[in-house]
Amino acid sequence: MKFIQILEEPIEPGGLVEWMPYVPGGLGSWSHDSRLTSHNHEQHLRSAFEYRLRTRREGGRESWLGLSIEFDEPLSIPAIRSTLMTWIDRHEVLRSHVVIKGDGLQRLSTDVGTVKLKMGRIGWYTQSGPLVEQIAGAFDRATAPLHWPAYMFATVGREDSFTLLFAADHSLVDGYSLIMAQQELVTLYRSARDHTEPDLPTVGSYVDFSAEERRQADQTGADHPAVSTWSSFLRSGRGSLPGFDYRRAGTDGDTDSATAPAAADSVPAETDDSPVPQDSITGVVLDDDAANRFTAVCSQAGGTLTAGVLAAFAIVYHERTGDPEFRCVLPRHTRDHTRWLTALGWFVAVAPFCLDVSDSPTFDQAVTRATAELKRSRQGASLPFLRVAELIGYQGEPHFVISFIDTRYAPGAAAADEGRAKVLRSHSYATDEVFIWINRTPSGMRVSARFPARATAAVGPTVDSTTEVNNLTSAGIDDAADDDTSGAVHAYLGRFTELVRAIGDASTFGVANPPGAQPSN
Repeated sequence: MKFIQILEEPIEPGGLVEWMPYVPGGLGSWSHDSRLTSHNHEQHLRSAFEYRLRTRREGGRESWLGLSIEFDEPLSIPAIRSTLMTWIDRHEVLRSHVVIKGDGLQRLSTDVGTVKLKMGRIGWYTQSGPLVEQIAGAFDRATAPLHWPAYMFATVGREDSFTLLFAADHSLVDGYSLIMAQQELVTLYRSARDHTEPDLPTVGSYVDFSAEERRQADQTGADHPAVSTWSSFLRSGRGSLPGFDYRRAGTDGDTDSATAPAAADSVPAETDDSPVPQDSITGVVLDDDAANRFTAVCSQAGGTLTAGVLAAFAIVYHERTGDPEFRCVLPRHTRDHTRWLTALGWFVAVAPFCLDVSDSPTFDQAVTRATAELKRSRQGASLPFLRVAELIGYQGEPHFVISFIDTRYAPGAAAADEGRAKVLRSHSYATDEVFIWINRTPSGMRVSARFPARATAAVGPTVDSTTEVNNLTSAGIDDAADDDTSGAVHAYLGRFTELVRAIGDASTFGVANPPGAQPSN
């Protein structure tokens, strides 16, 4: 299943309809809700509010996630309306809103069955480019976190097929939510079309989860194990979270301070009316057979595929920079109960990751160390990082993040990976963030990344903002890595791709043994 920036792939032209949720009477008819707001959600709202004050523009365009699902049948308007309204009723987070009131927050919620859908026929498109731009712009405008709804739907209908699209502010969903949601929406649509009851499990409410997480976190003190885990990690980085600095060993620069975020009270005012969106890479690193061979090598070394991916990233980073440690931040899901498994929400914490590579370890050695570090550092995700930062007086957010997720066991994963569904993300305009996502899917291993846009005056070959990694090697753009973050990320992922392919190619896992040969993996 692809995870792509919305402008990276075309949508087949057709008739565009936008579906906007509303409640008769507006927020004034909603009930005051005493349930607490998660640290993630509160920080997200306050950042959006500060952005509005600083720029007089509405936030939202840089923080939404979405979904695109293909149906190979004509669109039924009654069925899609029923589908979307049922889905809103199933997930309370879509019927709840938090507003800033002075120094506090107030949650408002509305009951099942109260949210309606306004259908807006936008027009018929004969070209994909203008269609995608229209949808992306509508999603940007509709997902501002300070307003409800901070989400919307769209459909593109054709004679024999249609596309369903959805986008929501990050405070309402995470990537895993959408991986699970694609099959849920397909099931709901087919049931609405056929007038049958959908066979779906009950789901919990993220509003309940976030209230409980916040209550527990606020009762936690500095003696929590997560505090010592993060404090140690920050000390090893001279007081900062890690930044991405892929310069050659011996060049000037401080890895951690080079891309460190500004303190909250020193954020510069926006001066550019047209900030530059980040560059993006998507593509296939390994096909299924190669991914299985690479996984077998990781297993033989005593680690998981996750550990192997992080070990490979660490080795590649050390090869070029000579840094004795590889440091990044890892997202960890917080779905610790079955009732949260298919719930929409922001079920994400982060954990530190630091790997000793000072002795230029072999891949097997790096896997062993990565396995131990994953086990040790996971307690860092047992408390929201924002609460940890509050307890230790730290200001700053993660800005070099590597995420790994295995989607093979999600409902409908095979069909989604064959092209039925994609997870979408908005542009990001961050100037100091490098995010890398590695997804193990039924067809292999995919990569997606976003990073600061290439400087116009940078030296080196031009790289399109969207690049297929399977056509990328580190050799063609390696010279740009010392001067330009975009070129550096391309080179880094190119070298990572070369390494994991070479490791997988060296494995005999799944290869028929010649006569007389001993079985091996």
